Amino acid sequence: MGAARRVYLAGPPYADEYRRRAAILVQQRAWEPVDPMRRDFRGRTEGRERELVEGDLADMDTCDAVLAAFTQPDEGTAMEAWYAHAAGTPVVAYTGGAPPHPWTVYVSVRVCADLEQAVAALDDLRIGPRSQHASTSGTGESALPGGGVSVDE
Repeated sequence: MGAARRVYLAGPPYADEYRRRAAILVQQRAWEPVDPMRRDFRGRTEGRERELVEGDLADMDTCDAVLAAFTQPDEGTAMEAWYAHAAGTPVVAYTGGAPPHPWTVYVSVRVCADLEQAVAALDDLRIGPRSQHASTSGTGESALPGGGVSVDE
């Protein structure tokens, strides 16, 4: 059996409950969670922006997918999702029932209101080698079987 698939847990800095639940759920599905908050910069970001962002980017580059909590507006989560999308790494968005922003829908291969559904959606992704992730843009091949973005309400 190959190495565990890795998923980056993107979300607002104070979404500790999301990260805790998501880590348990992804591990139950044989995914390895990568939590950027293990390098907790809350309240200590000034002058360390490059270290924070480059650490997050390096983490994402080692992952097969991104699980992004869009339960509230957050610039960091949006940037992480855009970076992953641009790199061809599939993004699954979890909204917690909040209406998804058009950009969230655009960068995601799946948008789910429920965290359990979002984690289950990771198993539906076609994952290739990390350097050759499927594109999720409107002009490329989707990372979802059958193509397209699925929005679960």
